[in-house]
Amino acid sequence: MKTLSLLGLAAVPSLALNIPIQQLLFPDADLSVSHDNPLAYPSTRETCPQPPKVSIPNDGLHSSETFLSDDTFRARQADRLSRAVQIPTTVGDYAVDPYDEVFEPVVKFQSLLKEMFPLVHNRAKVEHINRLGLVFTFEGVDTSRKPVLFMAHQDVVPIDDPSDWTYPPFSGFFDGEWIWGRGASDCKNVLIGLMSVAEDLLAQDWKPQRSVLFAFGYDEESHGFLGAGAISNVLEERYGKDSIEFILDEGGMGLETLGDESDPNGEILYALPAVGEKGSLDLIIDIAVPGGHSSIPPAHTGIGIMAEILYNLERKELFPAWLDSNHPAYGMLACQARYSPDYVENWLSDKLAANDPAALGEAVASSRGPAVRYTMQTSQAADLIHGGVKTNALPEKISAVVNYRVGLHQTPNQLLERAIRLITPIAESHNLTIRVAFDAMADSMKGDVSDRTLTLSPLDEPLSPAPISPTDPLTSKVWAHFAGVARSVFESHPNPVSKSTSKAKPTVIVTGDVMTGNTDTRFYWALSENIYRWSPGRAGGSLNIHTVDERIRLDVHLEGMMLYYDLIRSFDAWDGKSE
Repeated sequence: MKTLSLLGLAAVPSLALNIPIQQLLFPDADLSVSHDNPLAYPSTRETCPQPPKVSIPNDGLHSSETFLSDDTFRARQADRLSRAVQIPTTVGDYAVDPYDEVFEPVVKFQSLLKEMFPLVHNRAKVEHINRLGLVFTFEGVDTSRKPVLFMAHQDVVPIDDPSDWTYPPFSGFFDGEWIWGRGASDCKNVLIGLMSVAEDLLAQDWKPQRSVLFAFGYDEESHGFLGAGAISNVLEERYGKDSIEFILDEGGMGLETLGDESDPNGEILYALPAVGEKGSLDLIIDIAVPGGHSSIPPAHTGIGIMAEILYNLERKELFPAWLDSNHPAYGMLACQARYSPDYVENWLSDKLAANDPAALGEAVASSRGPAVRYTMQTSQAADLIHGGVKTNALPEKISAVVNYRVGLHQTPNQLLERAIRLITPIAESHNLTIRVAFDAMADSMKGDVSDRTLTLSPLDEPLSPAPISPTDPLTSKVWAHFAGVARSVFESHPNPVSKSTSKAKPTVIVTGDVMTGNTDTRFYWALSENIYRWSPGRAGGSLNIHTVDERIRLDVHLEGMMLYYDLIRSFDAWDGKSE
């Protein structure tokens, strides 16, 4: 086996994709040959079929490559993102009031958006939902076509110690290559990129055929209930269920390039939008026991009991990796096995064909490490613990929070049942009465909860794994068109962040993946079956999300804008029936 990357990707010659002649995929559709028809020459391969590139319509607008090549535009874009980063729109875990003073920087940020993007604010319908949620609507003339929806969030995670940063975290410092600061890559780059694309389109007198929506929440880093939660209700009431052609938000695994860039056939670039998300459960464990002087302690204090509980949760009935054919990573691995056979495990094809999800999941997880493992199994992390007030006083109230990210093959209730099963004998051995304060399993026990009780409750509403969006271009017209545009954009130019002198253009393979975390799309499931979470950045082009020295390369930011620009143009010209 050759050197294996995190995703096990590699390069093969472009001709290896072997996209054959036209065939009938949708019997009721007009398949007349057209440069705008992404399925005019589809792949007949059963494994990892790829739609051909979508030709961008001849609409009189400038090429998306202008974003990369025009020095004036590059300088303006660096300034825009830098200024956006300079406003500290931080939000903590428990934001519940849109009028809380913590959101005042968001008000300032929105004033900056109005200053930087006057055409958008003058020509779009601009709405403020639940005070600070932003919705921009660019009305299309053809109301029979479903709108497309692009998402981002205005907020960022807080800073711990600013002195740890190479440059001040809200300076938006641009060193000529990287833009530094909190939010530069999560995800003011997306928001500013979308607004810049719209401003540029309007400057060219763009008049949309299909409605385009931008939806920007302001508390995504605090679960999103105030922003995306409120916005999604408005959009669902306005447009109805399954009313959006596709939704694109932040996330995904970006773009993974492997292979020899000096090869005249070019490298393969794997485009990896997330088409699903794991679920989540935050389990609060509260122990209440009598207090007293620490000089006369019981055999086990409340803290000792909590330690025993956490110890057992981390060691018993552990979660196995599980990879069945319904998991998006299964399709990704199948793509690698077909197009990059020399760069993946020599057993991969056989294990994919063996129909043993447990064995396949564990083999891949063991081979590729934790970052891959946790896309295929439930994770468990004891993140918060508190107890005691003084060294000579026995702790009376002890609390811990255990965070679970629910694997696609499991449910939050299954994890709660496991926790109850493991905790019950420990509680009984210490004469604690268990109380379950979940709606689905709430007990009817009454009495004083302060005297030897153990209570299990949710920090917030448990979230089941997201529905998986379709990724077969032979059956999903929307995915085929979306993937065809992605191929067109990223096959149009060499890697702008590579140090190689090669000018070879890549061959792109588009395949779905899954996110271990959650985005604001958790509120939008009813609006579309086609939900893509993808910040289309090159590997190594955006660094340190949620930690010290967060930054993004300007070229990576500009490539993302190329995708947004061509998606809007291409779907604007597409009637959804031509494939």
